[in-house]
Amino acid sequence: MCRGQWIGLFILLMASGSVVRPLVAQSPPSPFRVYLPLVARQGPEAPPGVDFGLVFVTSAEWPADVARFERARQVGARWDRWPLYWSGVETSPGVYRWAHVDQALRDALAQGFEVSLILMGTPGFYAAGGIPGQLPIGGSVLRQSNGGTPRRAPTPPSLAIAAANPPAGLYAPIFTDGTDRPGPGKPINPNNRWAAFVYQAVARYRPGGLASQQVAGWPSGRGVRAWEIWNEPDLTFFWSGTATDYARLLKVAAIAARQADPQARILFGGLAIFEKPNWLREVLTALQNDPAPDLRDAFSWYFDVLPIHSYSYAWQTFRYLNQAKGTLQSFGLVKELWVNESGLPVWDDYPGPTWDPDSGYRGTKEEQAAYVVQSAAYAIWLGARVIFHFMLHDDCGNGPEHHDAFGLYRNTSPAPCHPSDAGARPAAAAYRLVAAHLPGAAPLWRWRSTQGQTDWGACTGQVEWFAFRRPDGARVLLAWTRLNVPATITVTAVASQGIVYDVRTGAATTVRPTNGVYTFSLPPATNYNTPTLCNPTRQKQGEAAVGGIPLFLVEGP
Repeated sequence: MCRGQWIGLFILLMASGSVVRPLVAQSPPSPFRVYLPLVARQGPEAPPGVDFGLVFVTSAEWPADVARFERARQVGARWDRWPLYWSGVETSPGVYRWAHVDQALRDALAQGFEVSLILMGTPGFYAAGGIPGQLPIGGSVLRQSNGGTPRRAPTPPSLAIAAANPPAGLYAPIFTDGTDRPGPGKPINPNNRWAAFVYQAVARYRPGGLASQQVAGWPSGRGVRAWEIWNEPDLTFFWSGTATDYARLLKVAAIAARQADPQARILFGGLAIFEKPNWLREVLTALQNDPAPDLRDAFSWYFDVLPIHSYSYAWQTFRYLNQAKGTLQSFGLVKELWVNESGLPVWDDYPGPTWDPDSGYRGTKEEQAAYVVQSAAYAIWLGARVIFHFMLHDDCGNGPEHHDAFGLYRNTSPAPCHPSDAGARPAAAAYRLVAAHLPGAAPLWRWRSTQGQTDWGACTGQVEWFAFRRPDGARVLLAWTRLNVPATITVTAVASQGIVYDVRTGAATTVRPTNGVYTFSLPPATNYNTPTLCNPTRQKQGEAAVGGIPLFLVEGP
């Protein structure tokens, strides 16, 4: 939706697609009545249904047991995402050791999960300049405050696994005939180390690949089709090369992967955005100048999916996706969008810093549950196809000394870090709700209960509203406050009764309208631990980083 479609669009709420009814929202000190400025999605423009996933259900370094897979399945996750570290399998030049990846991937596929593997991490003997760097087995980009500037927590040596340097031979021809042009049976040039690795990985793990022939218990017909090319290449911590280097990395990977599996899907490396906000444009500019434009176009600019990462600030998920779509469109591109990392670590539960309620970029257990719902709503509205939460358990976060509690569940005991009782946090119930009610749901409308929008409405509006239509015809209505002020809202019913779900517990309460109208009270937003676009100094007023506990109303079948 362009900005102009917001302006002057004051119409009634579409309750069924043909019947229109009013809605009233009020917040202290004085009530107000407005007609909805409707931003609707209908017909063929509606995005496809969304799937939900978790980061690090399993991994080659920390393989999951049956109980861990079962927890992921119970909350509704269908996807698992984890890194396949190049340095972890090519232990010396040309020598590959796959056994640990074989086991973890076999088990994830056998448990019914789709898997997105991240190809990343240059072996030290192939590092070609740049700055020395090491990548963590687990962890995230936890935005910790350092004078208001985001930074990445240092990774302890015990978790280090690979370098961020571009690999040697990256610009060598992909094929042995001295070209980058694929053809039936053409062999990969071993001097292009990255091409050789990508080809080996995809040939092994595609459906019907080498692993299915060599690994006992490999599930028939199963394999990997989603290949992410590096993680957060727009962070120097992960990728020390230039945007042009990354464009080449992406090109080589796409061509080598499709040589091994013509149905391989290539994901651009998930974007952190905050350090290098123009990275996507810089990479696309490099690809625009590809010396073989016919090859670039034949390979759809060398990627099929553009993922973003978003933490701690719920509306940022909307902002990042919207910016990414705009950048793609400026190059004439339309790509599938994913959110393949999102989350809010908690401070008020072990192993979080329970002594620090103002801990930067964190929240309470209840705020984490609210974040799950809100970030998902923003992502689905912008058309995200897969949404990953970071992560199932706390694991080690950014390292055992950083008190990172990202998980839907606390760790088990024993565990490599922070052993605990494997207890569920409220966010597990919230995740279960969105995974149960929003797959396949079509966006109907989005609204903020204030006229006059600036910067896509980021700085205005007390109550955020979303309506989605499930495939069975039920309406899912989500609403929450954005400010530290409670609100009372009323909305016209579209059925004789509805169910309100508590996003913190999953408890269901049947509600019936009075004279065709529901009335609900929304608690104030309380999370000011993260700077926001409209509240950069974290004042406990104005826009909160996470809205208040959302209303989750389902009406219909």
